Amino acid sequence: MLMFTAMRTRLLCFVLLVFGLAACNRGGNTAGPGPDRPAVCPLTGTEAPGGADVERPALAVKIDNAPPARPQQGLEAADIVYEELGEGGLTRFLSIFQCNDADQVGPVRSSRNVDVEILKEYDPVLFGYSGANQQVLGRIDSADWIVDLKHGSNGEAYTRASDRKAPYNLVTSTDKLRSLEGAKDVKGPPKTALKFNADVLNPPAASPAGAGDRPPPAAAGGNSVTLSFAERATVRYNYDQGSETYLRFHGDTPHNLVGGKQVSAANVVIQKVRVQPGTVRDASGTPTMETTVVGTGEAIVVRGGTSVTGTWSRPSLNDDTTFTDAAGKTIEFAPGTTFIHLVPQERPVTVQ
Repeated sequence: MLMFTAMRTRLLCFVLLVFGLAACNRGGNTAGPGPDRPAVCPLTGTEAPGGADVERPALAVKIDNAPPARPQQGLEAADIVYEELGEGGLTRFLSIFQCNDADQVGPVRSSRNVDVEILKEYDPVLFGYSGANQQVLGRIDSADWIVDLKHGSNGEAYTRASDRKAPYNLVTSTDKLRSLEGAKDVKGPPKTALKFNADVLNPPAASPAGAGDRPPPAAAGGNSVTLSFAERATVRYNYDQGSETYLRFHGDTPHNLVGGKQVSAANVVIQKVRVQPGTVRDASGTPTMETTVVGTGEAIVVRGGTSVTGTWSRPSLNDDTTFTDAAGKTIEFAPGTTFIHLVPQERPVTVQ
C-alpha cells in the first residue's frame, strides 16, 4: 500500500509540475528550493543543510534512556524527540530523523504501543527498533503508515558495540536503515501541524507609556523547566541565551552524548497525558506502561526563554496533535529541534 501511495504521489507531483499549479510538498513548513528561497526542513523549520533531501520520509529510531544506556549516540541529529515513560520509572526516546543523518544511533531498544500511534503523524515513516512483544508487533504489522525495519528482520543494519553489555549495545545508523531494501523506495516528506516562527526568539518589547497602544502581556517564565516522569526520572532544562537552546540535565547531571556534547533543544514541550499499567508484561514480569496520545490535555511549550501554557489536542488517530494557547491560538515554535515529553498528568512540572 505504501508503494502504491508513493507512486500516486509522484504522479500527482508530475502533473502539478507540468501545469505549474503548485509545489508538491506535504510538509506544512517546507519551502521548496528556489533562487531566493532555500529548502526548509519540515520538522524543524530551519534551512536545510547542504545536500539534505527535504522530500524524503521521516525515520524513527527507538533509543534507550536507562542509566546503563548513557551516553547515547545520534540524538543531536534528530529533528523531533519524544520521551516516554517505560517500565520501572525509566524513559525511552522515540527519535525522528528527517533532514540530518547520524553515523551512530543507539542504544536501540524495543517498541511500545504508543509508538504506533505517534508515528501515524509522520505517515509514511521508516521505523528502526530492536523488537517488541507480540501485541506491539501485530500493531506495527497492521499499520500501513510504518515501514518495519526492526533488528530481528534486518540484522545487517545493526551492530553490537564491543564496549557495552547487552541489551545496551545495539547500534545502527540512519544511512544503514535508509539503505535497507524495504526502505529505499518509500517516498514522501512528513507532514506536521507544528508551526515555526523565528520571531518567538525575539518577542516585541512593551509599548512605552503614553504610546496609545496596549502593551503585550508579560511573557511567562521560561529560563528553566523541571519535569518528572516518576520518582527516579526527573529532567531539567536550562536556557542558554548564546545558542538559544535548552540544555538538558538528569537531575543536576548534564545529559551528555558520546563525544561529550550536551543534549539540547530549541523547544521543550510538556504534554500531560494519561499513563497506566497495561495488560502486557515484560520479561521480568513488570507491566508495560500504556500512554494515551489521542484526546486532549494540558500542554506547556517552552522556547526562547519564555513559556506558554495551553492545550494539546488530537481528536482521533488520523488527526495531528495541535498545541494552542489559552485564547485558542496556535502556539508557534522556535526553529530547531523539539523535545516532546509525554508526562503522566499527575506528575509535577515547574517552569521558572
